[in-house]
Amino acid sequence: MTFNETSDPRDTSLFNCTISGAPLASYLQPWSILAGVVIAGSCLLGVPANFTIIAQLGRHLRGSSMTQRLFFNLALSDLLCLLCLPIGMYVFYSGTCLMDGLNRCLFYCFIFCVTTDLNILVLISIQRYYQVLHPEKWVKVDRMWQRILLFSVWMLGAFVALPAVFMTRNEARTEKTGGPICNNLGIKPELEAAYISFVVFSYLVLFSFYLLLVKGVKRTQMPNKKQPRATKIFIRIIAVYLVTGFFPVFLRTFYVVALFTGS
Repeated sequence: MTFNETSDPRDTSLFNCTISGAPLASYLQPWSILAGVVIAGSCLLGVPANFTIIAQLGRHLRGSSMTQRLFFNLALSDLLCLLCLPIGMYVFYSGTCLMDGLNRCLFYCFIFCVTTDLNILVLISIQRYYQVLHPEKWVKVDRMWQRILLFSVWMLGAFVALPAVFMTRNEARTEKTGGPICNNLGIKPELEAAYISFVVFSYLVLFSFYLLLVKGVKRTQMPNKKQPRATKIFIRIIAVYLVTGFFPVFLRTFYVVALFTGS
């Protein structure tokens, strides 16, 4: 995971890095263009949808059930993730060199949002499993403990994102046209390996409770129309997240392994 920064940390202005006098956009590969289209489409569809959910649930959040609070927190974390994507996309496509502190702040916010999103989904899978299949156990979790659980997933995301603060500078990249000198900021392979281990563990927990929930619902022989609507929605959300989130984790794991073997 890397970002570009200006060579002088005291310089707070923004620079556009060029390659042999041409903008970065002229050297984009097809995969990066496709990624930009996907990100733009996700933002255009996801931001209004999540904002609408937050506005509707926020009016009746006081005294609401755990299910409503989970929907609200999931929409909020999704919205924060989607708001971070256009900023990162602009920095990447424009080749902008940012000062050190701003780079670290943007990177930390992005990792925090993504990690919190995953943490909330893990909590959703556990909560739905116990509420649907073991309601007698879930009744024991009172409102105070529910608030503690929701607060914990956000704090865990803030803690896990800390490696972004310890990004180190790599070799400087000098521009042939006399432009600014940019450094690549990257997380140490050891810290990134620890982060990926946490993500993989979270995915395993999410997948395990997803299977238990699906099998439990089928075992109860409850007709599909009589299943709680929230349960069906959460099952679909988790299924989509498991499918779409597997490939980025796999590619990042492959990259980190290559760093270790190359060193």
